[in-house]
Amino acid sequence: MAKPSSRSQKSLKDALIQKESPNTTPRVVIVMDALREFSIDPLRWALENIIPAGCVVTLLGIMPWLNIPLSSKTQEVWALELEEVFMAQDTNEPKMDPKLLKLKQVVDLCETFGLNMATQVVLQKEVVMGFPLKWMVVEKITSLHATWVVFDRYQKRKRRFFAHRIPCSMVIMNENSEADMIKGQPMIDNGELTPTPFSLIPTPQLIISDGCKAGQGQINNHIMRN
Repeated sequence: MAKPSSRSQKSLKDALIQKESPNTTPRVVIVMDALREFSIDPLRWALENIIPAGCVVTLLGIMPWLNIPLSSKTQEVWALELEEVFMAQDTNEPKMDPKLLKLKQVVDLCETFGLNMATQVVLQKEVVMGFPLKWMVVEKITSLHATWVVFDRYQKRKRRFFAHRIPCSMVIMNENSEADMIKGQPMIDNGELTPTPFSLIPTPQLIISDGCKAGQGQINNHIMRN
């Protein structure tokens, strides 16, 4: 497959960036399959192409319900807390625990971007697990008030489903570590973009969310019943 030209990627960026409102708080959600090998490509692409100053970036790992401990199946980056990276750095040890290295790459990438742009990127990490998973992803993205969503390449089969239910601009990564547009939406709140009402979303049987509060290192369970 031919690699998309830099011109086409620039056109994608320009077509969407120009629709942003200066009064909109930028919130980018990067959706990734938590059972696949972790890649920083979606985050890197977002930082280089669509993330403006003062943006909140949420890495959202998604997976079906597993009747086994979370850490035994997921990639280590999803089972760890962001605060563990900073704690390891504060110890000034010559070598960091290997299991933290990928998460450190994420933190370093955001810090480098912030320094280059003279701004700050607020990084968050969450995990959603349960059934029906695609509806839970819609609910989570809506609750995060996302203005952008970047899907990893493993979400291709669900792109049409998400395009009809998520009211913001969306792109999906391809095999060349570039992004293909799913849809673009104006960032100006004119009352026309109303998030999908939760009443229209099937009630999840179970959702597990990996919070980002320092020192907790625990998973909050929320069981919702019809």
